[in-house]
Amino acid sequence: MSWSTKSSFLSLSVVFCTYCLFGWNVGLSVSSLTCSLIQQGKTWGWLLESDTVFLMLHILAGVLVLTITASLVAAPVALITIVFGSGFKSDNRAMISVLWWTFAVVLMVCWLEYFIKLLLLLCAATLGKLELQDKGYPQWKVLFILMIVCLGSFGLGLAVFHRYT
Repeated sequence: MSWSTKSSFLSLSVVFCTYCLFGWNVGLSVSSLTCSLIQQGKTWGWLLESDTVFLMLHILAGVLVLTITASLVAAPVALITIVFGSGFKSDNRAMISVLWWTFAVVLMVCWLEYFIKLLLLLCAATLGKLELQDKGYPQWKVLFILMIVCLGSFGLGLAVFHRYT
């Protein structure tokens, strides 16, 4: 038996590091994004304070982390069936589905940097989910553990960034 199979939480440490680095990356990019959103808001007539926008961006990133975690544990097979399989029941639906997926692929290529970050978070959470399922945990414990690890490490990454920069 290799050392990677003996260590039961090696995958969770990869999840922890990935989401911690994502928190650091969000902390790094939120300041510049806040300034640009404030400027855009002024041109559109919005009266947004920088602290409000700053907090909203952090909350949005936290909601993204929770959404990724919950979508993996909830029903991934059902989601994949709905997303990929429901569009090919008739010729018209197949054509609309092909156009929709073409548009989605173009957006993925245009925003490749963001898509890669999202895919990395998704893969890390999937790895943690598979590790916990392999250890025999029930679904509700897998969801609870992943949410704590993902959200906690994301928050730790944000806190460390804001503390030391």
